Amino acid sequence: MKTLIKERIIPAKVKDVYLKWTTKDGLNTFFSQDNDIEIKPGGKYEIYFTTDKSIKHRGSEGCKVLSFTPNHTLSFTWNVPPTFESLRQSEAQTRVLLEFIEMDNHTLLRLTNSGYLEGETWEFAYEYFNKAWDYVLDNLVKSFK
Repeated sequence: MKTLIKERIIPAKVKDVYLKWTTKDGLNTFFSQDNDIEIKPGGKYEIYFTTDKSIKHRGSEGCKVLSFTPNHTLSFTWNVPPTFESLRQSEAQTRVLLEFIEMDNHTLLRLTNSGYLEGETWEFAYEYFNKAWDYVLDNLVKSFK
């Protein structure tokens, strides 16, 4: 199984970075314009990349919070994009662990995305998220500047 690990140093305190990932308004500043999240074990962690509710798969429908420790960690399940139709139909999900590490007045954010299975379609999904997570994390950094 493959795992992606991404890190960014963010020019903000841990509590502020944590709030970006754990509130609707926070996610709207760097990830997407629509989401439905409940930060509790088993709570929704759904981020939508289109506001058109007539589309069946708008983003991370069905993703759930696995665990969290305020200002330290957040873990949730994660879907492949709707363009990977065969994987979406299989309901296979990866897992994301965010670690928020204090560094003076900055935060080291470590994102670990695990659970990529074997096969050509999974390889494409891995390569997709290898780029997509960079984009998301770069937007997060920009949201603090």
